[in-house]
Amino acid sequence: MQNLQFSKKWIKLGIICGLVVSIIYPALIFIPLPEVVQTFLVMLFGPFLTLSSAGLYHFIILYKKSLAVTAAVVSNIIAGVLITTMLLVQIAIRSSQPPVIDETSKWIWESINRVHLGLDVAWDVYIFFGTLLFAVSMFNHPKLGKTVSLIGIIISLLLIIVNAISFPVPPADAGLFDAGPLVGLWYFVVTLLMAFNLKWVDEQLKSMVA
Repeated sequence: MQNLQFSKKWIKLGIICGLVVSIIYPALIFIPLPEVVQTFLVMLFGPFLTLSSAGLYHFIILYKKSLAVTAAVVSNIIAGVLITTMLLVQIAIRSSQPPVIDETSKWIWESINRVHLGLDVAWDVYIFFGTLLFAVSMFNHPKLGKTVSLIGIIISLLLIIVNAISFPVPPADAGLFDAGPLVGLWYFVVTLLMAFNLKWVDEQLKSMVA
């Protein structure tokens, strides 16, 4: 019984962290923030992503455990580490870049920029696998279901395809569609579905005890 209640605590924590991530992600993309605020939000984003993924894992396995959902949470944990690394490197590079770059040192800064661009794609690879596998694992889930699953599969495939085409340049900078915000929106919807179905969580936990 104690282990089951522990699962519910993970689900609640996942919902809270998922909602926070759903605020931080668009804020970092669309709102010009002071560097200190950006840095603080970046420090929160990766860890909160991993915790929200753990909560989703516990929500899904209340219905059915699978290799896919286990691999998904592992992949998203790695993605959380990579996005934190990439964004902090990006901020550090930007803060040290001189206002004027002469021709002699231009190639140096271009090479340095490739470091965080490579980390950006590495993050996309792991969030792709995590999203794809989470979507696959929820296909028959009674509270998430086929529609959410199929949308997640399509969005994750779109994400990795456009990133592979534009590599190492981000899709938006290459004039391609950036599927990243769609992935964020999908996770936001999944988080809301988790929050709206806490009663179902209680019912599942009770049935496991009976």
